[in-house]
Amino acid sequence: MNADSKETNSLYKKLGLIPGWRWVTVILVFLIFAVSVITGIKPIGEIRGGTAFYDIHGTLITTTATPDRIEIPLSDMSPHLLHAFIAVEDSRFYKHPGLDPIGIARALLHNIQRGRIVAGGSTITQQLAKNMYLPATRSFKRKLAEVVLSFYLEIRFSKNEILERYLNLVYLGHGAYGVEAGAHLYFGKRASDLSLAEASMLAGITRAPFYYSPYRDLDIALDRMKTVINRMLIIGYISEDEAKNASNEIIQTVGLGRRETRPAPYFMDYVIDETLKLLGDEGALLYSGNLKIHTSLDIKFQHAAEKAFAKGLDALTPQNTEKKSTSQAKIPIQPQGALVVLDPRNGHIKALIGGRSYSETQFNRALQAMRQPGSSFKPFFYAAALDNGFTAASTLPCEPVTFYRQRLPYTPTDYGEFQYHFRWLTLREALVTSCNVVSVTLANIIGPETGMNLAKKLGVQSPLGPNLSLVLGTSEVTPFEMTLAFAPLANGGKRVQPIFITAIEDKQGKKLYHSRVRTLQVIDPRTAFIITDILKQVISPWGTARSISSRFLPEVAAKTGSTQGYTDAWIIGYTPNIVCSVYIGNDNPSVLLGKSGGAAAGPIFADFMEEVLRDGPVLTFQMPSEIVSVEICHETGYLASPGCPTTRRELFKDGTQPVYECPWHGSSFYPR
Repeated sequence: MNADSKETNSLYKKLGLIPGWRWVTVILVFLIFAVSVITGIKPIGEIRGGTAFYDIHGTLITTTATPDRIEIPLSDMSPHLLHAFIAVEDSRFYKHPGLDPIGIARALLHNIQRGRIVAGGSTITQQLAKNMYLPATRSFKRKLAEVVLSFYLEIRFSKNEILERYLNLVYLGHGAYGVEAGAHLYFGKRASDLSLAEASMLAGITRAPFYYSPYRDLDIALDRMKTVINRMLIIGYISEDEAKNASNEIIQTVGLGRRETRPAPYFMDYVIDETLKLLGDEGALLYSGNLKIHTSLDIKFQHAAEKAFAKGLDALTPQNTEKKSTSQAKIPIQPQGALVVLDPRNGHIKALIGGRSYSETQFNRALQAMRQPGSSFKPFFYAAALDNGFTAASTLPCEPVTFYRQRLPYTPTDYGEFQYHFRWLTLREALVTSCNVVSVTLANIIGPETGMNLAKKLGVQSPLGPNLSLVLGTSEVTPFEMTLAFAPLANGGKRVQPIFITAIEDKQGKKLYHSRVRTLQVIDPRTAFIITDILKQVISPWGTARSISSRFLPEVAAKTGSTQGYTDAWIIGYTPNIVCSVYIGNDNPSVLLGKSGGAAAGPIFADFMEEVLRDGPVLTFQMPSEIVSVEICHETGYLASPGCPTTRRELFKDGTQPVYECPWHGSSFYPR
């Protein structure tokens, strides 16, 4: 090698450049790859078959094969629509050659500043390449192919042709693909007739169709619409007056109507959104990729849940409500509610209902409704007490008492005619009868933070207030959270990761995604078993769910919940393989339901559990080791003496059982 060559190579190294012959090699390799990609592409022309969704047993639930894709030329689309999509998805669309380094850098900077992915750098051309040609697999090779195909599309088609194809393929939620179908879905209009505000809302949905759908949450959709309008203003597509008028426009949607015929609509909405997140796809794969989505849903459980839910809600609905609702459009019939069913062994969501009518309201109360759980929150504090020196036989008084927290007085009372028992209750009796006074006293002793922290470990993620009333369920949570939090009581103390999708396969049967069961031991198995044993007595003649006590096998545990003034009604019950939560209440919390958890939610729970337990195996809760059963005095919780009028057997963690005979009825006070 001569001196000039050495000097050149040295300069390349200093500058971090590749020598000329290596550039040639890189370009040749890229060209070979590009040719192989382009010659092997098979564009999606017409509908090739939608994605199929299956339940846990392989039964077909539904498909995305739908006529809701209508091809229209760019000239039949509102100019506002074109500008809105370009503004929010690819503002430099007409300036780049298919790949936008400036857009990529801008997105990278935003993501670094926010500490998470909040913006993407894909151009409209890249999105079209992915939607038209590429498989669902997420890999470096696929991304490289996306870049190659973007350049190919830019050479093969004009910018307007690319935009037209993109707008006819883009997924806009609820099974609608393309802007014409989206315009009909949300506004009952043609794409050419959309106003500036409507076009902006439609363009804003593209980023996350489930999340930004006005049928899911109108406020979120409106906020996203204003973001798009602001982008159009910044770019110069509209004036300040146009932006102001559009932001203040009252949006009228037409409702989903017949789409409620899709099975398990609330469950499927969430599954579709999760599929899009898992695949990192805007929706074309769901529409034309022939995917197979295997879900955790058990269609038999879903049907049983829907039947029980409809029957229970109808019984709670005043006779004149339905007629009133038809005359006042868009006001959902009240009361509303939610139902969630989970398998505590693996986290599979087996059934889910988010409201009484999907066509009437797409708000998913199972996942989104923040309501006070009332007394159904108490087991978390009692479990915390068992881990902090108490036993099921420990006694506390139910009598007038005032607590002072931050110098403010708080005097708990029980509901009903008799606000106090005026005697000492064991923790078992207090939880079964849902005594507020004993529960608050217990929270005061162990500290509300202790109960709050355990609730969070069990699965409650919503903000909780560390005050004494928390034990009475005064912080708002979702029905889904309560279902997750009860699962460790059913499975020996393990928190489970919820699973909606078990597997995703492409049309060749290749696994694109497969779920894994994830569990974490969060409480002592002995604590979980003792709390469960107590909650089995809630469904008994002396428990708060006494009205349904004659309808169950002994291996069903539950806790009811009623909020102040009977605003909301809850029941969360479980067996070793089923956790079912039912929430009932009016969407307007100022309107009282007027019934307790046992009376309003209990019958729905009972109807569902009877149906699914009828033909299934009878599973029993397995008692862990180091639990002992001891005969105690029912009144005092001490070891039973011959003079005790009523005795019963109680469960204890070995080493915590009483050693003294009952001092009230016994003749001696010595340890046995």
